[in-house]
Amino acid sequence: MEAITFTSEGYVLSGALFDADASGPAVVVLCHGAFERKENWFPYARQLAEEGLAAFVFDFIGHGASEGLRGTVDMHVWAYNIRDALTCLGVRGYQYFGLVGWGSGGTAIVLAAAHDHRVRCGVALAAPVCITPSLSSRVVLSLAAGVSKIKQILWKRPLTLSRTRELDTMRVAVDDDVNSRYIADPNLRAHLQAVPVRESLDSVWCDITRGAQKVKLPFFVMHGSEDTMCPLKQSQSLYVAVQGPKELRVIENSGHAIHLDGQRDVAYELMAQWLKKYLLWPAR
Repeated sequence: MEAITFTSEGYVLSGALFDADASGPAVVVLCHGAFERKENWFPYARQLAEEGLAAFVFDFIGHGASEGLRGTVDMHVWAYNIRDALTCLGVRGYQYFGLVGWGSGGTAIVLAAAHDHRVRCGVALAAPVCITPSLSSRVVLSLAAGVSKIKQILWKRPLTLSRTRELDTMRVAVDDDVNSRYIADPNLRAHLQAVPVRESLDSVWCDITRGAQKVKLPFFVMHGSEDTMCPLKQSQSLYVAVQGPKELRVIENSGHAIHLDGQRDVAYELMAQWLKKYLLWPAR
């Protein structure tokens, strides 16, 4: 593993490259979810590299070891982060890119794939496509975002909100041990203690349907059968929206964090098969 940093939107982002000579100019970029970090993708990245396919993981702006306002979840900014990650990898000789994303990271790769011709294929795990809060919630969120903007102008500080109470009911995995470790992660707790309201709005309210309809490359959509955080209809909507070769697979006995849960090996094999089929062919 090689630590790599690159600049995106004026901030230095932290990444890690798991190189593999056999992959030639092809590389997979794995993207974490909201308030998460790149390390949760390390097992998949290592396995891909061992099987001959280079993998790159990085922390989005304001996450993990990257710079930026902590807890920023802005799909357009995240898509720019992905764009700049590909440019950084391009300098190293990589030409063909496969994108993998979980949760909000999956949403971001859809936007990136819609506009970047360098992307050859994608895999989205439990990715929200259209999150629409209730009318009352939209009113509250809009008012809070407005107050946050004023506070930022006057005091150079964003309005933050603690969302740690969500941890009490959060169920990201069917496997009890996996779920316990995930919600006990001190990095996750630190993020949720002070979430910037305006800058993280896309984590609770977003619609990328139009962007998804512009995706015309091979796309694999995956969802856990026991996902209680992201409804299956989100992945079904993504599957309908994308226009290229596509497949939707529901992973039985798996929760929201498909890549961490008890059926992670099944999910990995499906993901790896898709990537090898559609990403390696240009290099053959």
